[in-house]
Amino acid sequence: MARKIFLQAAVVGLLALFILLPSLLLAQGNTWAGVSLAQVVEAARWRIGDFRANIALALANVGYDTDIYFGYLDRAAPDYAASISLPTQILLPLGKKVVLDIFDSPQRDSYLYAKKERAWNNTFRGQIHFALSRFYIQMGAGLSNLRQRLSPELNINIREKEARLNGTMLWQTSQETSFAFLYGTSRYNYGEAEYGGVTIAEALNRREESFDIVTYFQPSSIIRLFLDGQYGTYRFEEVISSYKDTRSYGVLGGLTFVPRKAKERPKAPIQGNISLGYKRFDILEPLLVDGSGFVAAVEVSAGLFKRTLGRVYLSRDFEFSASSAGTFYLSTTFGGGISRQLSRHAIFMYDLYFGRSDYPKVEGGGATVGQNFRYTTHSFNVTIRLARNLMVTFLGVLSNRAMEESGVSRNRNFFGLSMVYGYSAGSILAPVKGLSR
Repeated sequence: MARKIFLQAAVVGLLALFILLPSLLLAQGNTWAGVSLAQVVEAARWRIGDFRANIALALANVGYDTDIYFGYLDRAAPDYAASISLPTQILLPLGKKVVLDIFDSPQRDSYLYAKKERAWNNTFRGQIHFALSRFYIQMGAGLSNLRQRLSPELNINIREKEARLNGTMLWQTSQETSFAFLYGTSRYNYGEAEYGGVTIAEALNRREESFDIVTYFQPSSIIRLFLDGQYGTYRFEEVISSYKDTRSYGVLGGLTFVPRKAKERPKAPIQGNISLGYKRFDILEPLLVDGSGFVAAVEVSAGLFKRTLGRVYLSRDFEFSASSAGTFYLSTTFGGGISRQLSRHAIFMYDLYFGRSDYPKVEGGGATVGQNFRYTTHSFNVTIRLARNLMVTFLGVLSNRAMEESGVSRNRNFFGLSMVYGYSAGSILAPVKGLSR
């Protein structure tokens, strides 16, 4: 029913757009998303005529890992690792109000000893943006094929393939008020990966759809408030895991601190996003326990002292379990950190994060999965800008993963460096769904 209603609304919207498009294209793009799009196009570093591009060479996590499997094996598996990628963004204006935006990032992950962990990865995204007088419209698609750490529950490398489609329509009715409708659908496939006798594809292959209606109100030049109502569906492809089919309902509210120009920043201003709300995770199988409760996505930083920045972080949401005995769990991560400007070209950063899982209780008081886990992570790094387009970061990460019921604890530490040469892809300030802010 929801899909039928959406398709009807989409047809009406496209007809209205077709009728209004000639007059809309004659106007100036005045929405806040359209302004951000123009800034990203203008800031692109490489230019040939109308063609714009941002290209970078990135080395990440080049160094020594004390246990690449984070305690999932009987003994630690230390190794030397490195990742190299070439993120490339192409921006092609097709007129004054239409921009084609293509991003691709091939990546190679290497290990000195663990040959089976070596992998080629790729992320692709294509979008077209329409920046009209009071409307901003974005339509896009993406493909990703990544061997990466799957989740806090299964913190080892698993190949995940995702195919996605998405669309956004923003209507700015005044300088202060705007409304947005967002739709997204993704299909996840985990191939032949296995862990603990469980085929990951049987447990997690699925299709997700989401619908968001968002109201924005901007009372000042530095804060944008929002209220987001969302609906999602999750349908699992394998019969053995169809009992996980779920609907979700959520109401979120919060604010975004709008980035300000450099001349308006006598000291470090508050930056970031706050999104808080309630979500219900409705498992369609009537014999299984549903989930509901507080969810959040908070990432805020602000100047504490001269040259010193503080930040806080909170993430809390429902995740599907890769365990054959589980349906979902509530994943919570929170923490904070500081940054200190050591010189014009060097910054020191320290962050401390805590994470935990909560599995639903079944009749009799037990959890669907017998082990809740906790994480603690200390991160230190020093970033040095060697040139305008060259940055090197020296980092150390100390992590601990503990199982609550058994008391088993495992450590994983990493020491190394990362480097970025070139110019990273520009990010457009546009409506996003749910807890993606």
